[in-house]
Amino acid sequence: MKKFIVLVLTIFTFFGCGEELEFNTPSFQAKKDGNLWEAITYRANIDASGVLTIVGSDNFETVTLVSNSAALGLHDMVDTSSSGSLLDVNSVMWSTNNTPDPSVQIYPADGVIDIKEVDTEGGTVSGEFYFNAFNSSGLSSINFNKGFFHKVPLGGTITSTGGSGSVTCAEATAVVDATFLSFDAAAMTDANYETVCNAYKTALQTQITACGDGDGSIQTTIDGLTCM
Repeated sequence: MKKFIVLVLTIFTFFGCGEELEFNTPSFQAKKDGNLWEAITYRANIDASGVLTIVGSDNFETVTLVSNSAALGLHDMVDTSSSGSLLDVNSVMWSTNNTPDPSVQIYPADGVIDIKEVDTEGGTVSGEFYFNAFNSSGLSSINFNKGFFHKVPLGGTITSTGGSGSVTCAEATAVVDATFLSFDAAAMTDANYETVCNAYKTALQTQITACGDGDGSIQTTIDGLTCM
């Protein structure tokens, strides 16, 4: 009985009060600056080099987690190829790869991805995460904590082709894939069409910077968008 009471108290302490995170199957949720953030669409990929990328979108914002491997356990985002990022509703990219301005803090952005399960037979991945990310100026930050991804489907691969900038090609490509899902599902008459269209457009522009556009196909897609 005492063990049961301790367990209940531990669970209550971990989740706190207010808006609670709930385990659905599958799901991708976190607290963004203290408020519940919940993805509507989500997917995960493991590329040829073993890098795991997990993307979730609520149709307005896109969170991307990149783990330097799909091995179970903790993957630190400090001084590694692992990262966390948010493409927000205003098309601003917040990333742990961005360096904080020294006037804000002298240590780098941080975060951890804790991979709990990679179910190769069922094709899903589960785990927890937190990260603090900065905008390109390094003067402002956002925080994600108590994050988890549960039974997020694994599918396809994301191939990194190099590139430059603080956003990796794999990360940029994953954001394009996620924002396209929202864009493709929206009709031009929808109230949120302009928002999801511009988010998709920004993701494509970021992809060009990170991956290049040797055949011009990405730019052709951008030119064909009418976001109103």
